[in-house]
Amino acid sequence: MKTVCYVLLSIMLMSWAGTAYAQGEGDTQTGTRVPLGVEARSGKLVFESKDGDFKWWIDSRIQIDAAMFFENKNPLSNGTIMRRATLALKSVLWKDWQAELDMDFGDAVLDARDIWIRYNFPKMNAALQVGNFKEPFGLERLNSSRLLTFLERSTMSNAFPLGRRMGLAGRYWGDLGQVTVGVFGHELGTRVDKGTLDEGVSTNVRVTCAPINTKGRTLHIGAAASYKTPDVTPDLAPNTIELKARTETYVFDPKPLHTGDITGVNHYDRFGGELAGVYGPLYLQGEVQATSVKRWYGKPTATFMGGYGTVSWMLTGESRVYYVDEGEFGPIDEPCSAWGAVELAARYSVLSLNDADAGINGGKCNQLMLGLNYYPNTNFKIQLNWSSVKLDEYATSKGRMVGGDTFSFLQMRFQASL
Repeated sequence: MKTVCYVLLSIMLMSWAGTAYAQGEGDTQTGTRVPLGVEARSGKLVFESKDGDFKWWIDSRIQIDAAMFFENKNPLSNGTIMRRATLALKSVLWKDWQAELDMDFGDAVLDARDIWIRYNFPKMNAALQVGNFKEPFGLERLNSSRLLTFLERSTMSNAFPLGRRMGLAGRYWGDLGQVTVGVFGHELGTRVDKGTLDEGVSTNVRVTCAPINTKGRTLHIGAAASYKTPDVTPDLAPNTIELKARTETYVFDPKPLHTGDITGVNHYDRFGGELAGVYGPLYLQGEVQATSVKRWYGKPTATFMGGYGTVSWMLTGESRVYYVDEGEFGPIDEPCSAWGAVELAARYSVLSLNDADAGINGGKCNQLMLGLNYYPNTNFKIQLNWSSVKLDEYATSKGRMVGGDTFSFLQMRFQASL
């Protein structure tokens, strides 16, 4: 809670003063004074020095979700949830340094998100970052939650990428693309009862290329690979992992796709391919990923695969931004009309956590998702999703559900980006 209080205090002080000071050696009375201007940019309040060497801004969001399920074999719980309520402070310090502190209060649980320090090498198109942040694996997983076309990421993106971890990563970029290499350790909050065991380590590399990248015209190609040793967690025995995924909704979250405990794991390799593009109001995105689990004691290697394809169309003519230095897509343009922007979208995803040769049956899912998004302005978004889910007989949430289920659901989100 001290961290949260510090963030709140910092924001209040900046808002009250309207100016701030960057210090050299000494205290606030003797340090180098740098007046800050205040502007609203893309709906965000930005405090910046005239030369751009110092900058602070607030990047927070509220996501309120509701869902209704049309059941078949299993009882599914309708309801509402505060999906995210984040408060983030981002900064540029002394021109070449950056830092971010991002916390989530969603569902009344305090969660540490992005907490990192970054150095941008002058005139080198290179950066080094350390702290807690997303591993460089998976385009959809790396995209910010405020920019997602649907309420939730695909089943595959829930199963294979690991999300935020403590790590160190370096990035180099040019006009055509970027490459990121990183080494990552544990997820925050998982060091409890580790004892004398070493924590799991992963090495990652992600390469992206944008041979076409002009306003309203982008072609993105990417690939990623990772080598990972098992994490040490209180719930699993040493050298044991489990893979699981939800069916693209968070209101009711049973994770019917679940391998159970995979024991005797030496390491596992992950591979991913990305293809996406923008052509005016048309947006296409697809990925395939695979995880290969190598085991000791003569146990066979287990391999799992998944993929998805997304298409969306801005009925009001807007297009998406692309960040070549990150290999990621940003928000849509500011709405062309005073009453906002409208987007239609569809996604089909497949995930299989079955490998009969390895004796592991975690289930398979085929899922269709349709979406309607309304953007009143750059700060607000209202989303409506309908989805049809087909699960095989092994998708039982580790024995807690009846397999072979098919069901559908409606879900809705009200989002504000502050």
